[in-house]
Amino acid sequence: MTGFSRLKPFLPFLSRYRREIGIGIASLLVTDLLTMVIPWWLKTFIDALSNEPSQETLGTYAGGLFLTALVLALGRYGWRQYLFGPSRKMEVDIQNRLFEHFLTLDRSYYQSREVGDLMSRATNDLRAVKDFLGLGLLIFIDAVVVIVSSVALMLALNPELTLYCLLPLPLVSILFFSFIRAISARHKAIQESLSRITGRVQENLAGIRVLHAFVREQHEQERFGQLNREHIEKNLSLARLFGVFTPSLVLVIGVSGLISLWVGGKAVVQGEFSLGSFVAFNGYLMLLSWPMMAVGYIVNLAQKGLTAMGRLQEILSAAPGVAPPQIPSALSSLSGDVEFQGVGFRYPGTSGNCLSGFDLQVAAGTSLAVIGPVGAGKSTLLSLILRLYDPGEGRVLLDGVPVQQIEPGVLRRDVGFVDQEPFLFSASVRQNIAFGRPDAGDDEIEAMVRAVHLTGDVNGWPHGLDTLVGDRGVSLSGGQKQRIALARALLKKPRLLLLDDAFSSLDVETEQKVFANIRKLLTGVTTVLVTHRVALGKQMDRIVVLEKGTLREQGTHRELMTRNGYYHRVFENQALAREMEILLQ
Repeated sequence: MTGFSRLKPFLPFLSRYRREIGIGIASLLVTDLLTMVIPWWLKTFIDALSNEPSQETLGTYAGGLFLTALVLALGRYGWRQYLFGPSRKMEVDIQNRLFEHFLTLDRSYYQSREVGDLMSRATNDLRAVKDFLGLGLLIFIDAVVVIVSSVALMLALNPELTLYCLLPLPLVSILFFSFIRAISARHKAIQESLSRITGRVQENLAGIRVLHAFVREQHEQERFGQLNREHIEKNLSLARLFGVFTPSLVLVIGVSGLISLWVGGKAVVQGEFSLGSFVAFNGYLMLLSWPMMAVGYIVNLAQKGLTAMGRLQEILSAAPGVAPPQIPSALSSLSGDVEFQGVGFRYPGTSGNCLSGFDLQVAAGTSLAVIGPVGAGKSTLLSLILRLYDPGEGRVLLDGVPVQQIEPGVLRRDVGFVDQEPFLFSASVRQNIAFGRPDAGDDEIEAMVRAVHLTGDVNGWPHGLDTLVGDRGVSLSGGQKQRIALARALLKKPRLLLLDDAFSSLDVETEQKVFANIRKLLTGVTTVLVTHRVALGKQMDRIVVLEKGTLREQGTHRELMTRNGYYHRVFENQALAREMEILLQ
């Protein structure tokens, strides 16, 4: 990817602040051009000294220098305000755009990426882009204006001496092209190393319980230390490269200065060049030293910024695997009718089908239990209804409409979903329950708390419903998290409720109480329950048994118990295990 192709997607963010950037560039140009005036003032002043100028003349020179310095101060304020300011605003705009795009990407994208790497791109890489678009733009324009103006004025003062002094400067180009690729590669390695460090921190904090349970603190500390040592070494590698590059540029400027002193000094002694002109010439030559040395800094900012832009563009150019409908259905709400027609599906990157030729219909307002061994495709059914994935074959219909034609907002507004490993936000219990309905009243929230048998837990917490749950609910048990997730889904008043082993962390007694409570709330709500505890299926209108992605059995509890199939065997085994558990208490 070329530098321009990486920069091009970010040009709209620049154009949004073109007026401010224009003022900043104008202020910078005024500052640079006035800087060129000062050596010329000195030239005129020094040459005038030999004619014994009057006090009035000297005052004019002093006043001119003072006014120049005053305007320079205003100009410097202008370019700092109008070049650095927009770069901060662009950083915010890009960050908002990045977050907005994150929200459009689906599960398949995040399953193949590390969260820590994405976090690093959204923070560290974004700062590098901001520095490039702000400070990098400033230094580049400044360097170009100073170089062109200084060389032009040096030519005006003494063309021959100027050509002598510029002889070493082609070495700058040689140095530039010799180092540029190595600098770019090392910047990329540093950014990737920083991503790994961020990822390691994020993963350890998210898995702190497991880390403590297996006493792996020392091991993880050593791994983190190794990542940091590698990061330091990559930074030192870049620093060593600049340790050669930047002094080489300074040496080139030093050689030019030596030529100026030798050749120009001889011309002054021989009366071919005035002392004032010689001072002004060397002043302009010294002004050249800053942009020449800034070449290294510009290269550093540019390579770091362009590398970061490329990494951010990888995110911004990613398309969701599940695209919104081009011509959405007119369906504005769901009644809850679900149908699978010859559905076949396999997960990305896998070889075998999770579902094959699958047919199923769930009438609106009815309840269905989905039973089967691990890997049978039970959770996949729910993912296809939610349209987290699209089927490879066949169709999934809601209210007779293919899910691909339903607006995602309509689909997910009327569907409640509870995962077997529910995610809670780092907020209060109340905020987590009301996540789908922020306008819900206290009475409604408390009714859901009672329904999921959470009242006793809430009363035991220090701040009741306003107790913070910590990152991902780290302060709660698995059963408490599942019940909060159930309350959150029920508060939405969905037309279709999908429960993916949502009672797995509850004991049998609590499970029965919670399920009995929520059944009262589910009148007229289509309910699809994936479960390994087949006793719950007894209370559902219908039961289906999946095995290796195909439908093996279906019917009511009574019907399936008359067949000596999978459901009958599992039900008998679980009932026997429950009896043994009671006897041993």
